[in-house]
Amino acid sequence: MRKTVLSILFATALACHAEDVLLLKNGTRRAGEIVSADATTIRLRVPLAGPAATIPGAAAATVGIPRADVESIEFNPDPAREERLRTVDPAKAYEVEIDWKRQEPWLSFPRSPAGAIGCVLGDLWLKSKDLAKATQALELFNRIEAQSWSDEDKARAKQGRLSALVALGRAEEAVEQAQKLAEESEDPQILIEAKNIMAQAAEKDLRTFLEENPRWELDANVIEERHRLYNRVLELYLYPALFFGSDTERSARGLWGAAGIYRISNQTNLTVETARDIVTLYPETAEAAPAKQYLASLKPEEIAGDFEAEARKEIQEGLAKSEAAPVTATPTPEPSPESKDTHKKSKNK
Repeated sequence: MRKTVLSILFATALACHAEDVLLLKNGTRRAGEIVSADATTIRLRVPLAGPAATIPGAAAATVGIPRADVESIEFNPDPAREERLRTVDPAKAYEVEIDWKRQEPWLSFPRSPAGAIGCVLGDLWLKSKDLAKATQALELFNRIEAQSWSDEDKARAKQGRLSALVALGRAEEAVEQAQKLAEESEDPQILIEAKNIMAQAAEKDLRTFLEENPRWELDANVIEERHRLYNRVLELYLYPALFFGSDTERSARGLWGAAGIYRISNQTNLTVETARDIVTLYPETAEAAPAKQYLASLKPEEIAGDFEAEARKEIQEGLAKSEAAPVTATPTPEPSPESKDTHKKSKNK
């Protein structure tokens, strides 16, 4: 039954319940209700002219307008649909799917909301954790990126494509594409999403290294590699907070990723600071709840003290040690100064 409903909606492409306005290439406007469309013609229901037009429920006529004659369409606003797009609620996925089927024929038309609806639907499919839905999401994002009239929607589709590749277990491909996007794009959101994909891959590399080298701090041959991996993943996770701190969702996500790195590095002080940053700076984000839970799980002595002063002291001591002696097989549990300085810049942003 569900598929039947969607098929009917797709076939008829019912776009609106009130007036839509077609802006024609000759400069004129045609107002009415779009009732269907195909590759060549848009069918518009318009009220009959004359006195009868003012009577509620009066007869209407359906006229066909060549698609080639249409410059753009002013679609009738739909407050309920706009609310669904703002909330991105998984419980509304079916309704958003219907919205998409209604607007899908207009994906390439200027002013069409189809691309925005499709991106939200793709995100909802990814949230379902269903591989079949993730495959559909990837196909949808690819289509929006190729056909949407809106550069903003295309940018969102690029981000979604990376997330879909990760969801499908194609991490290497996702990282390769993310690196390419990071090199080519100047769009902040695309850069942030690309770096987040790369951060996840870098975190995997660091975790693998730590599993293979549990006593890395005692092996002079691998200390440098550990610091390289550690600094690289923090650089990527902290990128949003460092340069786009007003982007609350992505900044909080990156800070929580960094907190995870601090935790596996046994750096309670930096983990506490980062969790506090999330709770204080981004209290409305999804990451605020686990950050609060983490802080609540600590013993009083673990969250007491001036961690910023301690971090500065550790940096100074680390620099003094590095100047006084070459690298030896001596335990060095704390990170390199560069990484701590990176986090401090994030806090002071």
